[in-house]
Amino acid sequence: MTSTDRVLVLIGAGSAVFTRGLLADLIGADDLGSWEIRLVDVDPVALDVATRLAQAMVEARGVGETIRVTRSTDRRAVLAGADFVVTCVGVGGRPAWQRDHEIVQRHGIHQPVGDSIMPGGISRLLRTTPVLVEIARDIAELAPEAFFFNYSNPMTANVQAIHQETGLDVVGLCHGMHHIQRELAQLIDVPFERTSTLYAGINHLTFIYDFRLDGRDAWPLIRERVDRELGEAPDPADIGNIFYDTPTAWHNPFAWELFRRYGAFAAAGDRHVVEFFPERFAGGDYYGKKLGVDAFSLPEILEWGEDRYQGMKRQALGQEPLDRSIFERSGGEQEQLIAIIRSITFDSRAMFSCNVVNRGLVPGLPDWSAVEIPGVATARGIRPIEVPDLGKPLTAILARRLSSVDIAVEAALTGDRDLVVEAMIADGAVVDVDRAAALTDDLLAEQARFLPRFA
Repeated sequence: MTSTDRVLVLIGAGSAVFTRGLLADLIGADDLGSWEIRLVDVDPVALDVATRLAQAMVEARGVGETIRVTRSTDRRAVLAGADFVVTCVGVGGRPAWQRDHEIVQRHGIHQPVGDSIMPGGISRLLRTTPVLVEIARDIAELAPEAFFFNYSNPMTANVQAIHQETGLDVVGLCHGMHHIQRELAQLIDVPFERTSTLYAGINHLTFIYDFRLDGRDAWPLIRERVDRELGEAPDPADIGNIFYDTPTAWHNPFAWELFRRYGAFAAAGDRHVVEFFPERFAGGDYYGKKLGVDAFSLPEILEWGEDRYQGMKRQALGQEPLDRSIFERSGGEQEQLIAIIRSITFDSRAMFSCNVVNRGLVPGLPDWSAVEIPGVATARGIRPIEVPDLGKPLTAILARRLSSVDIAVEAALTGDRDLVVEAMIADGAVVDVDRAAALTDDLLAEQARFLPRFA
């Protein structure tokens, strides 16, 4: 390593999909100079796969002089000197996520994701948020000047808790807003670069209330397309479909229903948004399908993720050739990160969607809550932009959804089982105390090895 190298520490690097995408983007960023990428994960096997894959990518592109990859299972050993720290931690991985899904469904609750809210999201919060807080304490001690970005879900809870417990200005990143703006542009058949948005919300429930094409209001064009498509019978394959190339209105009928009422489209689309309105989908019924089963099937996503991981593992171990298409267009969750680093490096002040602590940026929401709003990436970090005109109805929806987050964060940090029950009730997916208690106890028992505070 030379004195001119910059250092990026990636904690949770065993998420090989994220690591691969980040390295692909960085390899293509010739203007950003030399880097040392320090990969960290507590799982030595997953870390070995991610490291081997990263090193194979560096070798394949002949960039060993400018990108050096190292690894460690001990984050404290590698945090000092970091310029950027990125967390993408998933405590328990896909198996824990699968068990959340099965237990919640056994209790009669259907959710298609379970990474942000509802009982599955609360369970993820209990095992992930305390770990992120401990990581943040180490960053505050060993790399307090580093730019700190988090990708771990539940994003809203994690950003709130990290700032609350450490004072660090962590920025949460998610590609959901970027993805939805791209879909809106596709719906009116125009290039993404000619569109712009104004929005505010919380991660996975962010309301785009202004959408423009070349500076002019583009909602009339959207309404024409959406009204026409929703006026026709849907192709059943469009309902609850996770994977598609060309969006139609029937891919997100609930979000368009909200749009008709409130004049704003909810990112990141129905797969996530329905979880914030559990009272409207009793029994999981969703436009003739069942949430989490044949509509936005979580097992399908988990299988897809496992297949991708196994493919990357074979490439890392040299059992298959390296997939070089990743260098052409990596996409995925990490897609904003290199652009943000570039904007910070050259102070070009580009704008991105960011999850940050509110502090009055969205009036009517608690100062301590994490909100998803536009932010400008400057040489001094992300400068979020105030959003004063979201309006009372949408603000009220967001405020209601934040109440369970506050209770669940307190429960996670204190190990208070009774507060978990209260968080379940405040969330709204289950309102009977006995049902909430039984569900809570099943989740705590199943995930006990990841919940030392509840021992």
